[in-house]
Amino acid sequence: MAKEILIKPSLCTGCSTCSLACSMQNRGEFCPSRAHIRITKMDFEGRFEIIFSSSCRGCGICAKSCPSGAIKLIELPEAAG
Repeated sequence: MAKEILIKPSLCTGCSTCSLACSMQNRGEFCPSRAHIRITKMDFEGRFEIIFSSSCRGCGICAKSCPSGAIKLIELPEAAG
């Protein structure tokens, strides 16, 4: 079954656990600047923006590590046909 990453920026607390997990999984070190995901604080709006780079392979480690539920890995229904 196909999976997709679903994001809900309104739930993001800015903890950066997702980017730490991503960098460890994909780069072998805890270094958010080397992760495939970026968390940016939008100061005037009082929220966080979640941005995936084009190099993201969709492994889902960010969703598995997100404590607030802002990033989830969902299973897509298979197309009938």
